[in-house]
Amino acid sequence: APERIVLTASTSDAYGLLFKLLADAGDEVLVPRPSYPLFDHLARLDVVTPRPYDLEYHGAWTIDFASVERAVTDRTRAILVVSPNNPTGSFLRPDELDRLAVLCHHHSLALIADEVFADYELTPGAASRIIDRRDVLVFSLGGLSKSIGLPQVKLAWIAAAGPDQVVDAALERLEVICDTYLSVSTPVQLAAAELLERGAAVRD
Repeated sequence: APERIVLTASTSDAYGLLFKLLADAGDEVLVPRPSYPLFDHLARLDVVTPRPYDLEYHGAWTIDFASVERAVTDRTRAILVVSPNNPTGSFLRPDELDRLAVLCHHHSLALIADEVFADYELTPGAASRIIDRRDVLVFSLGGLSKSIGLPQVKLAWIAAAGPDQVVDAALERLEVICDTYLSVSTPVQLAAAELLERGAAVRD
């Protein structure tokens, strides 16, 4: 639903907004390993501590859930996933999403899913429907830089899902944060519909 989508200038901007929303100084977010090093920089800029959990390879890349459980502390506020992951190219599987949702529910954590490359499945249906979750607070991140190959146009988004009351409260606070920064320009907002339509050629 449109009212559950928040516009940002970039996915990096989106991470910063979500860290401000979910965490206080010294709180922690769990980040996948291997992954690209952006999370460490972004988390530390918001005085949040990144704690790694492992991806392991046994014919295919999967989440090492024992490492996730070891990484969770009473200061953990969110688990970050990247689907498809960079550099492994692996998508979050439905059973992994279910297990993460159980963990998030048990520990009152949010799940933040970076899905900027989700339009580029090599196998149709490889992407899990993270945004369909109704049991835990989830945020799905996307942006024009990857979905239509325009990194300098500077438009990205956060889509929120989960229990209605929890999502509504989060979006109300997130709106205040976004209004404080006003990072998205009006011209790119007005052009977004046409850019997304033309971007189909890039995705194909």
